[in-house]
Amino acid sequence: MKNIVLTVLLAFTLFSCSTVDKNTATSKVLEKVIFYRDSSNERQWNFSNNLLQSFTLVDGTLVEEFTYDNKNRVIRDIKYNNGVSQTDVITYNLDNTISTINNLPYTFNAATNTYSYSYGSDFTINCEVNSDLLAVNFTRTGTNAAIFHMAYSNGNMTSFEKITNNTTEVLKNFHFETTLMENPIADAISAVARVKSLTDPTFFIDCQTSKDIPTGFDKGLSDPYQYNYGAIPEDKLYKVGIEVLDSNNNFVNFYSFADYYFR
Repeated sequence: MKNIVLTVLLAFTLFSCSTVDKNTATSKVLEKVIFYRDSSNERQWNFSNNLLQSFTLVDGTLVEEFTYDNKNRVIRDIKYNNGVSQTDVITYNLDNTISTINNLPYTFNAATNTYSYSYGSDFTINCEVNSDLLAVNFTRTGTNAAIFHMAYSNGNMTSFEKITNNTTEVLKNFHFETTLMENPIADAISAVARVKSLTDPTFFIDCQTSKDIPTGFDKGLSDPYQYNYGAIPEDKLYKVGIEVLDSNNNFVNFYSFADYYFR
């Protein structure tokens, strides 16, 4: 019972401080973000020189790391699984669009803002991107077939949908009616996001590429719950959590979304 009371109190405290000065975080240097603390999905994102460098587990195990060129473009994405690594090597065209991934050619049509790949492989990819070269409509056929749809407005992702076997598997509609705070990692992860647009669009599932942190999200008409973001600002730490309410605005749950650490 004590833990339940503390959780509820934390939730009310968090959301009573839901408005954050948007300029506060920009004056600090971001070091790391811990997503979904104390859950099975906990991940730490590590930053250096305002670029995303790696993902680690709670025990420090390296999951993924990124190498950049002198133009701050990702040229290697190395994933680790039980000591085994898999490396994606990326090259670029003169206009900074992606040319190849692992020596496989990706064609970019500037008229339609669409990448396509179908060269001697058991899969094809077509991916429409926005002006920031982030995925909007992604279709992969063959192995690991999937469809993703993302929508954007004023630099923020307003919806994310994953479709598998003609059925919506994941749907999130994000809301930005009143900006909670600027997203401290938006610029730092943009180079990674451009690669993930073609290799792993699930990277976008939590709206991290948006210029602002959303105030809430819903999962469509079939989900009765509301998910509201709130933040507690501290000197070198910003805690962002999500409060879950039912259709009658009754408190259901609270969980940590992200802890942003600065120096």
